[in-house]
Amino acid sequence: MRVRTVLGTGVHDRGGRGGSAGFRAVLAGAPYRRLLAVRLASQAGDGAFQAGLAALVLFSPERAATPLLVAVATTTAVLPFTLVGPFAGVLLDRWPRQRALLVCNAARVALGLACAAVVAAGAPGGVLLVLVLTALSVNRFLLAGLGAALPHAAPAPLLVAANAVTPTAGTGAFAAGAVAGAGARTALGASPSTDAVVLVAAALGWALAAALTLRIGREDLGPDAGPDASGSAAPSAAAARDIARELAEGAAHVRSRPAVRTALGVIGAHRVAFGVSTLLTVLLARGHLAASPGDVDAALGLLALVAAAAGAGALAAAVLVPPLARRTGVRPVVLAALVLGAATQAVLVPGVTRPGLVAAGAALGLAGQAVKIGVDTVVQTGVEDAVRGRAFALYDVVFNAATVLGALAAVLVVPADGRSPALHAVLAAGYALTAVAAALQPVESDERAPPRDR
Repeated sequence: MRVRTVLGTGVHDRGGRGGSAGFRAVLAGAPYRRLLAVRLASQAGDGAFQAGLAALVLFSPERAATPLLVAVATTTAVLPFTLVGPFAGVLLDRWPRQRALLVCNAARVALGLACAAVVAAGAPGGVLLVLVLTALSVNRFLLAGLGAALPHAAPAPLLVAANAVTPTAGTGAFAAGAVAGAGARTALGASPSTDAVVLVAAALGWALAAALTLRIGREDLGPDAGPDASGSAAPSAAAARDIARELAEGAAHVRSRPAVRTALGVIGAHRVAFGVSTLLTVLLARGHLAASPGDVDAALGLLALVAAAAGAGALAAAVLVPPLARRTGVRPVVLAALVLGAATQAVLVPGVTRPGLVAAGAALGLAGQAVKIGVDTVVQTGVEDAVRGRAFALYDVVFNAATVLGALAAVLVVPADGRSPALHAVLAAGYALTAVAAALQPVESDERAPPRDR
């Protein structure tokens, strides 16, 4: 049976479950619920960890003093994994992914407790920076592993629904952890000892995630077959050569799949725009839209509204994309999301107001999440399981490197108050050109398409 495909890959959700039925169906699966529980506990810990770092300007772009520092704060957390991610992806295809999730969460427990000890000692500096960046890099590796593992936990016809539920629920868990951590800082008073308590709470969340991973069988998340099924990785020159070779094979596999190439190009273009938009939003809140110069609290209030609107948009995407994909396929949904991104940026060209910025946050949150749901599904189904870890690590590198590129490039042209009609016009054109380029890619047929759920 041949079916029309998504962004050129053998994924088409037409005939599958959508809407609330799809959500109920995917949540009914015990393997998926176990994997989701690991993600929720892990990301709740992530949120508390972020709250515990709130006093560090390097990880709080909203508090940075200049556009360059805002960009640096926006990108610092993702740079380490961007550099080592492809090599980490090889490990996801060598080791049982369940063990990789377990080890990652256990490592983060140790790192979180070490961060708490350094903060409590009142001497945050180079040591703390290294610990934090290591913990954040392990987190990116963990998220890549969760993405690669998802097709083993959810049936192929339900992957779109699973990709809608998983990041949305994870973001909710992150927000809950962050709110709880911020609440603790408010109740106990901002101090190094309070931050240390919050960081210990983050470590406890990661410990829970590690414990929940033990409910999943060692081989249940793949890889089905790989170069080292035993999970061993001898520290030798030969092992290093093997890793380099497997990395090259993974990259070649991705290049050989036009649909996956297109999907990574789409998410890369979107994330460049996201990096630019993040920088503009912070600067607008503190400059052009500020009630009074230097009022950081008012700026933080506006940024919180924009973030909440973006979260609401992402939630709307999680609800809307599965039924829309069931009717039209994911390809038209992704293209429509890119068009929405272009329209949103175009509306901001004449002028930006506070309500307009909040509304734009909602629209871009919806568009961005819709794009990610589609791209996640394409990458999961468009590559062989034996290289899926490398594919998702490469995906994560593209995702983060594009954000870094957008934020740092914008620094060169954005004014200090964030008002830049020309930059909004460029972003609108970028979204539109990405939609046109993706639409022009041929739609392939593939016998390996997932079965329709009748």
